[in-house]
Amino acid sequence: MPKAATIGRFERADKDVKHRLIGASYGEQGTGKTHFWLSAPGPIYVQSFDFGLEGVIQKFQQEKEIYLREYDWTPGKEGLDWGATVDLRDQFIEDFELALKKGRTVIWDKETEVWELFRYAQFGEKSDAPRNYPELNQRYRYYIRRPYDLGVNFGLIQGVREKWVSKPDKKTGELKPHNTGELVRTGFGELGSLVQVDIWHKRANGCFTLDVGKCRQNPELQDEQFTNLSFADLAMLVFPESGEKNWS
Repeated sequence: MPKAATIGRFERADKDVKHRLIGASYGEQGTGKTHFWLSAPGPIYVQSFDFGLEGVIQKFQQEKEIYLREYDWTPGKEGLDWGATVDLRDQFIEDFELALKKGRTVIWDKETEVWELFRYAQFGEKSDAPRNYPELNQRYRYYIRRPYDLGVNFGLIQGVREKWVSKPDKKTGELKPHNTGELVRTGFGELGSLVQVDIWHKRANGCFTLDVGKCRQNPELQDEQFTNLSFADLAMLVFPESGEKNWS
């Protein structure tokens, strides 16, 4: 006897897996983050605050459709008022919704700047009040989760910065900033918990490596390192039941 589709307000979970990859990529410049996501299936829509993509996109343009929208926004820029920032955020959201309808892969390069844009638009430079963050966080989570139900691949590229801590001076006991030598990601702090896979990009000895952090679909990949993987290579590891046709 077939199982009931619903019981009370519960619906039976769909047995079919949606083959789309939603991931956060972070690492230093020149570690292949953008290149990795451009190897995803097209059409690809790139929403970019990084004006260094010239020559990178062209490598893939012959084999797939890639559409680029660049945003010129700098916090604190002279002549840039709060209203202009709100308008730009709303334009970004409108562009994102179009990309989700038309594309198979959407890339934010970099999510670090997208988060800053949303934050400035929410608060303004001088009214960044912690009590207002729940509303902002909820709104931002909504857009991060949008691609899940639409079957769209979504790449969120983050930058990194050096981690500084306060340590007491050995002579005076006064707290002073200290560089730990550790690199930490920048952008929305909850991003790692919202994506399917977390990827730390590195480059060593002429090779690009991927260190997989959290991987919701295939926990066996966590803490594993891979060399010169394309988007399809990683996607088939995350979804072992899938094949190349699912990611081409």
